Amino acid sequence: MRASTVLKPMQGVIGKQTHGDAAVIKPLEESYKGLAITSDVNPSFCKLNPFWGAASAIDEVCRNLTAVGAVPHSLADCLNFGNPEKPDRMGDFYECCRGLGYMASSLGVPFVSGNVSFYNESAAMDESIPPTPAVLGIGICEDVRECITVDVKEADGNLLYVIGETKAELGGSEYYKLRHVEGGVVPRTEPEVLMQSMNALREAMQAVLIASCHDLSEGGLGVAVCEMLLGGDIGASIDLAGVNPELRSDYKLFSESNTRWVVEVWREEAERFEDLIKERSVYVTKIGETVGEKRVGICDRNKELVNLSLDDVREAWSGKLR
Repeated sequence: MRASTVLKPMQGVIGKQTHGDAAVIKPLEESYKGLAITSDVNPSFCKLNPFWGAASAIDEVCRNLTAVGAVPHSLADCLNFGNPEKPDRMGDFYECCRGLGYMASSLGVPFVSGNVSFYNESAAMDESIPPTPAVLGIGICEDVRECITVDVKEADGNLLYVIGETKAELGGSEYYKLRHVEGGVVPRTEPEVLMQSMNALREAMQAVLIASCHDLSEGGLGVAVCEMLLGGDIGASIDLAGVNPELRSDYKLFSESNTRWVVEVWREEAERFEDLIKERSVYVTKIGETVGEKRVGICDRNKELVNLSLDDVREAWSGKLR
């Protein structure tokens, strides 16, 4: 649009792009300041727990904006619900509004616009859409030339870390849906931890310690790592041993806990990165490194979990629905 786009929604090697966390535009010709734009919602979370589902949407918006190096500035919503004349539908709406208000006020990021769409249901079948509070977020980039993208940059040696804690929070997750598991614990979020983590991550970006970054959302750690590798057309060797040892391997891979990112750190800057993040009291775990071979290898200590070529991963990621 008007030749102002700096980062597009799809990012990475030409012909091998993966989806980024946010798009960035440079609206003013005379300034390198930019606007990062993203939107998020997870109706599966909201169906199980409207309060934490709505709160998670704002957490994800903030993660997406931070992943490109932006500071969250303001929010807009599009709230989609069933018939508010029915107590359970009205209860969903009330709890979602509480969750949105809790996060916005705690983070100091205001809602500046929004709308509500009610009666999204079939009267004949007495079925409603799940509570769907879609949230759009805008962030400020001080210099668009320093924005970070999602695609891994260098083969054979850069280190990969997870920022944030991985918990047994799989309620509404893609993994539970695939396994036909109902219920479960929906991811919670702590605004203070989110703010602390965002500040530390941006500080590491400004110090030029980070080569690429991706937030963890649908599909959890396993999917996020693969998306980064697909964008860079680069392989990696991953060991989940340091990721919450109390969890079983599939939970480590597919938990959708909030306030988490995967970052690629320049090998020569690894010590500075670890020191900075730990000094800010932010949870960080080294999970592996990039490799020259175009394969995804994931293990948990001595147990192999994944060993696939990037071509196989790309076919599964971009192929038709089955």
